[in-house]
Amino acid sequence: RLLPESDAILYLNLKPVRMATHLGEKPISHEPEYEDFVRQTGFQIERDLDQVAIAVHSPEVATNGSAIETQRRFSEIFVGRFDSTKLNHYLHKLSTNVERYREHDVFLVPREGRPVRVSILSADTVAVSNTSDPANIHHMIDHFHKMAIPLGGSALLRSHYRDVPAGSSAWAISQLAAPDGKGASLPLPGGINFTLPQGTVMVASLRYVGSIQFKAEAFTPSAAAAQQLTSSASNFLQLFRAVETSVDPKGPDPDVKTFFDSIRVQQDHERAILSAEMPQGFIAKILTEAPNEAVGSGASKSTDSAPQPPITTKRSPVMKK
Repeated sequence: RLLPESDAILYLNLKPVRMATHLGEKPISHEPEYEDFVRQTGFQIERDLDQVAIAVHSPEVATNGSAIETQRRFSEIFVGRFDSTKLNHYLHKLSTNVERYREHDVFLVPREGRPVRVSILSADTVAVSNTSDPANIHHMIDHFHKMAIPLGGSALLRSHYRDVPAGSSAWAISQLAAPDGKGASLPLPGGINFTLPQGTVMVASLRYVGSIQFKAEAFTPSAAAAQQLTSSASNFLQLFRAVETSVDPKGPDPDVKTFFDSIRVQQDHERAILSAEMPQGFIAKILTEAPNEAVGSGASKSTDSAPQPPITTKRSPVMKK
């Protein structure tokens, strides 16, 4: 509810993920930039970050070398356990200027030719925005001081948060539009793109109930638009399953097969709904195999008696934009 108006909102609660996967308990190998951030602040994402909420803003014109392009901007709220004194000292070292707004320091940290604004709101909450307009971080500071007053949040949140399944650990609400004003395009495997009907609002969520339930609902302008989107998604799913079978004659991994077999696409009036279940074995493969691939070739191979290779972490929570 602290986030400003935007084209999309994303939320992730890492607490249940950490409890289920023991995230943050394994040895960690960091890239030098991130290692320096951890050393100076004592904050480690996989261990200390509890929640993050992100507002996705409309694209802004940006200069990339000699090229001029449009890039989306973001405003974020991070909640976790950190030493505010260390973080404050670290931000003072990085910032080119420090503004003052409602008794809060707003640090202007240069990043890729633009300022990233960072403000420590409380002992466990940080606000960040890389938009050119300082009004967005001012909005977050203002609403932080009004948290005792019931707030509905942004228009997108007020209109569709009720559609997020209760108990979801991660969810997203979006109403993105293409630069030409048409509906947003969703990139899919195989170079296929789905163009959503103009005005469509997407609500996607992940919820853990023994297995992870994934659900995505497209709220389209009409039943006809929902029917067309449902039909396109069903055809793609059939094609994808046929390709997977032809590529691997022995059949896919059982957990992967279970996941794809669980995908269902249906229509409910103006809504096109996609749902699926991710079995625990499928989640375990994602969490164990991906980190191993991230380890450099110089890392020693694990054996039954050797410790597991460390996870490689690349991103700083406030600096990588």
